[in-house]
Amino acid sequence: MKASVRKPQDAASIKAGVLSLLVALDGTPPGSPAGAAYTAALRRRGEDLAAAGGVEALREARTAAVAASPDHASVIDAAWSTIPGWPA
Repeated sequence: MKASVRKPQDAASIKAGVLSLLVALDGTPPGSPAGAAYTAALRRRGEDLAAAGGVEALREARTAAVAASPDHASVIDAAWSTIPGWPA
């Protein structure tokens, strides 16, 4: 069995993915398996974004997400807390 290798994406595509995940998380009950899966995906997208554009790209994505909904700030900060350079 081959390990799947994700192709690198540009920062704009990754940011769009972050916003989509946050919308999906809005409707999930706290502590649900789906919520945990979306949060893990959000963390991975943050890691991808950090690799593509650094901490500045993370800040830009967070700013856009918070502009859409202030509730997103705590979700992003929790999901990205393990990303090097992210001020959790």
